[in-house]
Amino acid sequence: MEWDSSNERRGRQDFGYRVEVDIRIMTYCDIVVDACPKKDIQQTLEFARKMALEFGARLSVVAYAWPQYSDMRPLVGNALTAQLQEREMSDALDTTRSAFDAVFGDDAVEAEWCSGVAEPNVELRDHLLTADLLITSASESKTCASPDAADLALRSGTPVLRLGTNKAEARFANVLVAWKDCSQARRALHEALPILKLANKVTIIGVGDEVSITSLEAVGEHIQRHGVTSDFLHIPSTQGEIGLDLMDQVHREGASLIVAGIYSRGEFAERLLGGVTKRLLKNTETAWLMAY
Repeated sequence: MEWDSSNERRGRQDFGYRVEVDIRIMTYCDIVVDACPKKDIQQTLEFARKMALEFGARLSVVAYAWPQYSDMRPLVGNALTAQLQEREMSDALDTTRSAFDAVFGDDAVEAEWCSGVAEPNVELRDHLLTADLLITSASESKTCASPDAADLALRSGTPVLRLGTNKAEARFANVLVAWKDCSQARRALHEALPILKLANKVTIIGVGDEVSITSLEAVGEHIQRHGVTSDFLHIPSTQGEIGLDLMDQVHREGASLIVAGIYSRGEFAERLLGGVTKRLLKNTETAWLMAY
C-alpha cells in the first residue's frame, strides 16, 4: 500500500494501477434549522447561514407554529376561538418567513423552507432523520410552543446545537468539553469535532471522582489524532452538584460553547433527565452542543 503525503488522500497500488481514495474530513452536510416563531429568529437564521457557508452545508429551515398548551392537545373551543388561534399562528409564521427571506435572499446558501401549523417537536423529528445537526435556540415565544431541544436529541439521535443569549459566531473561539466516561459524552465529543477543529481553545473538563485525570489525558490524545489540540482540567466537586461546578468553570473559562452528552433515566414517555443535563438546560446564556 502506498500513502500520499496528504492527510486527506490515500492511494493503493493493485496489479500495476493506482486507486485514489478521498478521505473526507468529518463535516456537517445537512443542517436542520429550528425557525419556529421566537423573538430571536433573525439571529438564529443569521448564525445558521454562517455555519452553512463555513461547512458548505445545505439548510432545511423548518418553522411550525402551535399554541402554548402544556399537553399539546389539538385546537379546542368554539369555531371562532379556533379560527383566531389559527390566524395568530399563521401571522407568526409570516413574520418568520420574512426573516428567512431577508437572511437568505442572496441565494449564497442552499436553504429550503418548510412551514405549517402543527406541533413543532413532532414535525422536527421527521426532518432530523437525515440530518447531521439541528440548530435551535434557548429563546421562547410568548404565544407559540417552542421545541424541546433535549427531547429532540433523545428521540432522534441527531446532535442539537442550542444557541444561548450570548452572541455566537460560526467559529466558537473557546469550547469546553464536559467529559464523563459514558457513551453520551463520547457521542457529543465526536459530533462536535467539526466545530472543535475550528476553535481557538478547547478544554476537556472532568468534575469529581467519576472522572480520572488518566481518562481526560486519553480523550485529549484521541482528539489530537483528529487534528484537535486541547488542554484538560480536572476539578473537585465542591458544591455537591456536578452541574453547578461545571457551570462555574464555564464562566471562569469564558467558554462560548459547551459540548456535553444528555443523560436520561427512564422511558422516553416518562423520562427523567440527569442533574447535569437539567443544570445545562437552565443555562440559557451559553451555547450547548448536546447528543445522546
